[in-house]
This record gives sequence, structure tokens and C-alpha cells, in this order.
Amino acid sequence: MTTESAVPSIVPATEPANHRCKNCDSELLGEFCHVCGQQNRHYIRSVFAVVGDLMGEISHWDSRFYRTLVGLFSRPGFLTQEFVRGRHASYVPPLRLYFFISLISFLVLTSLIDFENIQTGPDDLTPAEQQQLDQALDEAQQGLDLLPAGNTIKAPEEIFEGLTISLPFATEAQENQIKERVVELSKEPRILVKRLVSLAPQMMLIMLPFWALFLKLIYAFSGRFYLEHLSAALHTHAFLLLSLMLLTIISKGSAWATELTGLPIIEDVVDWAENILIVWMISYMLFTQKLFYGQGWLLTLTKFFLCALVYSVLLAFAFVIMLFIGILTA
Repeated sequence: MTTESAVPSIVPATEPANHRCKNCDSELLGEFCHVCGQQNRHYIRSVFAVVGDLMGEISHWDSRFYRTLVGLFSRPGFLTQEFVRGRHASYVPPLRLYFFISLISFLVLTSLIDFENIQTGPDDLTPAEQQQLDQALDEAQQGLDLLPAGNTIKAPEEIFEGLTISLPFATEAQENQIKERVVELSKEPRILVKRLVSLAPQMMLIMLPFWALFLKLIYAFSGRFYLEHLSAALHTHAFLLLSLMLLTIISKGSAWATELTGLPIIEDVVDWAENILIVWMISYMLFTQKLFYGQGWLLTLTKFFLCALVYSVLLAFAFVIMLFIGILTA
């Protein structure tokens, strides 16, 4: 007997089933298939194993989410720098983070806005409020009587009935339709307010690419790609939405606590906290531009004020479009 025949073969005739991808049958070199990307994992198993894996994934996502929130709120430009450096596993991606905070913030803001108390006309007033309104209108009319004849106070619907709408991109029938909707909504403004609040997330999302394009233009020689500017825009807007949500919660909470306890000092303390948060919001945007783009303070301040001006124009333009859509669809 030869030695070669005495030694059993240690190489199996075929690859074990758990060493080949169940999707494309390629040889596995790790936990994920290098051909199709499917994970080498058994999904048909006991419910206790599935629940255990689910709890592990939730706890891992939670730790990453809280780490992302802390970095977003307390460190200007930090998350964008980490994302550009390729450190993605430790933080929530910019677009997913923006979607999540946008959803939560608008849900909170919508729930805290009391649409039912938005005045829609004299019928919504109490007798005491109606008396105060009549007195104010009488005083205003007395002041107008000192002016030339023909000056009278008109109801909102009378003002809008005389409105002339001329839009270059609308037909005469569409202009009349818009005018009719304006007159109707002047009597029920809460409907328009609800519609504008529901449109706000979409308009902000549409505005973000244009804002990133403007950043690309004013930092044309920074050597950064458009997606880097878009990541910075997503992070800063996520911070702004988070801050606005906190401001609203703090304001509503202080009013509730003051009414409950009868201590006006609560509102004074909260006012200080709100002012500090507003200052931090402005400072955050400035520090983000300074730290992420790395330019000198003089150039950064110049571009910061230019950004504030252009952003105001862009925001006003987006609001006009949102108002136009809201009037037609409310």
C-alpha cells in the first residue's frame, strides 16, 4: 500500500451548501456574496431568533441615531465632514436623517397648531370679542372720516371681490378660478393654513437641490462635488427643522406650565432659553460654513451674508409657489 493511498482526501468533492450563495450559487468569501450582495443568512428559523435579531438591530440603529443627533445639534459641520471622509457606518446618512427629522418635526408642528382657533370671520367671535371688534372698527372709521369722501372699511371678502389677478402663465378661466378660490378662502382661512402646512415639507425638499447648487456656485473653487454641498444642505436643514421643533415645544410647554402653576417666572426662563437657541441657530450656520469650507473669516462672513440674502429670496419664491398651489388645491 502506498502512502498516498493511505492518506484520506481532505478536499470534499463539492462545496458545502453553507459556503455557496443561495441566490446566485457563487462561492462565498465572507458573510455577503461578492457577486449579488445577498447576506448568507437563514431567515426560516424560530420566532425567538427573529425577535432577538430584531432587538439587536433596533438597539444598534438607536445608538447610531442618538450619536447622529448629538453630532448634528452640537457640532456644526461635523456630520458633513464625516460623511465626506467616508465614515458612513457610525451615523445616519444625510438624506435619511433629513427625511426622518422632517417627518417628525412637521408632525409635531402640525399637532401643536390649533387650526380650530384660527379666526374665520365675525361668526367665530364671542359676544365680548365682537363688541371689541366693533369698537375698533368704529374708531378706525372715525379716523377715515377725516380723509376725503369714499374711504370706508371693507370686509375681507369685499376686498378680495374687487381683486384683479393677472398671471402670465394662466388663462383667463384659470385667473377667474383663482379669484373665486381666494374669495372662498378669505372666509375660511384655516383651510388654506392646513394646506400650506401640508405642502411645506415638499417645498423644502424641492428647494434643497437649488440651495446646494447656489453653494456650488459661490464655492466653485473649493474643489468639492455637488453632492458634498447637497450633504451640507441636508444636514443644516435637518438642524434647522430640529431647532424649530424644539422652539415650538418649549414655547407651548412653557405656556402650559405657566397656566398650570400660575408662575410667570417660567415664561421668563423659557424666553431666555429660546433666545439662546435662536442665537445658536444663527451661529451654527456661520460655523458650518467656516469649518466645512475652511476659508478665512472675512471671506466666510461675506459669503454668509450673501447666503442669507439669497436664501431669503429663495424662501420667498418657494412660499409664493406654495401659496399658489395651496389656493388651487385647498
